[in-house]
Amino acid sequence: MKATSFALLTLSVGLAFPAHATPSTPSGTISVAQVVELLQRAPKDNAARNAALAYLAGVGEATGLLVAEAGRRGGVTLTCARPLGISSAAALAALSSVDQASRDKTAATPILIDDMLSRAGCR
Repeated sequence: MKATSFALLTLSVGLAFPAHATPSTPSGTISVAQVVELLQRAPKDNAARNAALAYLAGVGEATGLLVAEAGRRGGVTLTCARPLGISSAAALAALSSVDQASRDKTAATPILIDDMLSRAGCR
């Protein structure tokens, strides 16, 4: 599956960020910069921790549902060697590959979905 096939997922996952937070991408999706900022603030900031947990849980659950639904509908069948999963550490590792200068313009969700599918050995 191409990263672009997940574009609707990024639009459906919205987070309420404080006014001083890093902005979304120009197209309105959640940026790498936003997620990295949340994950870095999470250990000391309950609001950031709750937002990061909600975002990661939403990405993880939606990815699992999409994989299952694709198989059920008989379109694209994905088989995974391991369970899908995501953690703060895995998310930060996946997002760290994005160049610092483009983090505010790059959507985080497709990167995290690709990372989850890769780590689970999905084909």
